[in-house]
Amino acid sequence: MSTIMPRLLACAALTLTVVAASAQAGPEPDPARAGAAWTGTWTNMNNTMHVRAGRCGDAMCGTVIWADDKTKADIASRGRSLIGTQVFREFRQTGPNEWKGKVYVPALDQTISGRIELTDSDSITASGCALFGFGCQTRHWKRIR
Repeated sequence: MSTIMPRLLACAALTLTVVAASAQAGPEPDPARAGAAWTGTWTNMNNTMHVRAGRCGDAMCGTVIWADDKTKADIASRGRSLIGTQVFREFRQTGPNEWKGKVYVPALDQTISGRIELTDSDSITASGCALFGFGCQTRHWKRIR
């Protein structure tokens, strides 16, 4: 019995150390807030399209809320409407300033794997590749709201 007590005390001390360390580390990130850094309204560098980004269930998405007349006409000529189209879909945070999901490319009528990187508080870089790393594109967006 004399060896049991020191072992119990050692286990209790170890447990308290782990609990204290966990409390100091802070709470786990709130999945409902993940992605909040790029919530807002964004424009592409040519100012031909505006996308509103925000939470869509447990992920982030971005929907076209405005496009210039030429861009709308280009997409309309293919029998589709651009306004209301979700171009960023199912983006989930994979790093401190990085999210991965799907990008719908209206000009190609194709959905590709994509990545969004928050380069500063008002800039994101969206990139994606079609097949096996071919047809890759990168677009820069600036926050407007």
